[in-house]
Amino acid sequence: MRVTARNISLTLIITLVVACSPSHHHTERRGVSIAYLQSMNSEWSKRITEDIYIEGYIVANDKLREVEHAAVIADNTGGIELKLESDHVERVLPLSAFVRLNCSGLNIGWEGGRPVIGLAPTEGYAVDMVSDEVLFNHIESVDMYRGMIDAKDISIEEMTSQTALSYVKLSHLRLIAEEHGKRWCDIDSNSASGYATSLRHFSDGRDTLRVVVHHACNYASEPIPDQSCTLTGVIDWYDGDYALRISAHRIYKE
Repeated sequence: MRVTARNISLTLIITLVVACSPSHHHTERRGVSIAYLQSMNSEWSKRITEDIYIEGYIVANDKLREVEHAAVIADNTGGIELKLESDHVERVLPLSAFVRLNCSGLNIGWEGGRPVIGLAPTEGYAVDMVSDEVLFNHIESVDMYRGMIDAKDISIEEMTSQTALSYVKLSHLRLIAEEHGKRWCDIDSNSASGYATSLRHFSDGRDTLRVVVHHACNYASEPIPDQSCTLTGVIDWYDGDYALRISAHRIYKE
């Protein structure tokens, strides 16, 4: 009996050693850039099967109602919009926070020229919104003390698919003469906010920049400066073309 017991013990030890041996491949989750994540999908929507994560900063959310049901995550290579069910994204993914998002099991898609990430689509959208319960399974960390990414200085002509949802800054802009005296959003009595999502146009002296402003943003009724200014935000897709979406009311008079 003693020999049998010893043989059983040796068998268990060998089994454990083999199970833990490096020769048994175990794929560890790996980090990728947002640009790499975007390059994985040239389709309308695609499920992410690789065990990967992205890290980046929350550069746009609903803190000032500039976007709704979404948070834009950006790193130095680009940005992507995470679609969310929450009406209070700022409470979960605060503006300027550094986050890690586990992408495995989510879908990446394109809405026009804008990359988005969320759940597998069930209707006509590229991805479905992620509920708070599911989000907590994918957000691995939220760090408010990491600092904030610097906005990349670009010109209007550099706004292309390669810079979609990147966090950027455009300087030496002037509102076009036809829009002097306007506010950021037009009045709309049929809207709950009293305003309509509006396009404004700025020039750098050569090209024209489209700026989209959400109807519910905190500064919808604010007059637009008619002197030279710098605008910071993300390169969004709106009404068939790229447009800057201002983030955190970063509007600086020069």
